[in-house]
Amino acid sequence: MDYFEKFWLFVRKYLFSILLIIAGITFLIVGMSKGGSQANLAQSSNFTFAAIVLLFLGAVSLYFIMEKKIGKAITLISSLVFLGGAALFIGLNIGTVKKTVIQLAEIEEAEDLAKQGLSDIQKLQDAYERKNKKLAVSFEELTNFAKTDSIKVLDSADGDIPSRRMTVQEGRQLGLRYPAAVISEEQAIKLGLITRIYKKVPVADYIFSEEKDDNRLYNFELDKLSQMRQIDSTTKAFAVKTIAADSAFNVLFQAIPPYGPQDPANIKDTFQIGSLEEANTKSNWK
Repeated sequence: MDYFEKFWLFVRKYLFSILLIIAGITFLIVGMSKGGSQANLAQSSNFTFAAIVLLFLGAVSLYFIMEKKIGKAITLISSLVFLGGAALFIGLNIGTVKKTVIQLAEIEEAEDLAKQGLSDIQKLQDAYERKNKKLAVSFEELTNFAKTDSIKVLDSADGDIPSRRMTVQEGRQLGLRYPAAVISEEQAIKLGLITRIYKKVPVADYIFSEEKDDNRLYNFELDKLSQMRQIDSTTKAFAVKTIAADSAFNVLFQAIPPYGPQDPANIKDTFQIGSLEEANTKSNWK
């Protein structure tokens, strides 16, 4: 018998058992390790137990293969043990995968709730900056602004801004020395060429009107602006940080993890808007 035939005989005789043992050892190491990504099954005790079962099956199968004389009863019992162990291994891993899928879905839901709350803060912060030329440094400032201040919005419009050059007579009517090459909206209104009627609307009513809230995850409540919604219907506070910069402040709002059932070892990102390095209201997620 040449070397190739001996090798092929070895493969046919022992390879399956050896692969079971290697797989069992590998999965056991993974199952007992710490950390990893959110999708890592290492955190499950079922996964670790299934790895032990797999290792046991490999060891037992190798033992029986190496024995020359094995009775029929032992062979039957061992076969049943193998089948039962395999079924148990598959069942445990299916359960582990299902549990992981549910956990990841809950984490994603919690992250979406955090983003929704930060988006509400961002909208008010943008409006506050446009009105006051600076950023609000607290939830109290944003809440008072939303409750007491107003935004001028277009209520009705009649006519289009002329695309022609301004006439000499129109220029004199506006007190201009020379006619403007392009007529602005403000000039067109003064000349009576168009009509624009504006009205003042409370900030919160305008930004969070029903027409704009179709895709919301929950109803907006101004008094809960500083609270991050949780998947178990509880809340926890958003964090706000400020740092003096020139004559104003740079402001950072954060949704502090973990999000839902997220393992602290798997936390990679902290969702936030704003920055302590520059004055902006940008978010750090796509």
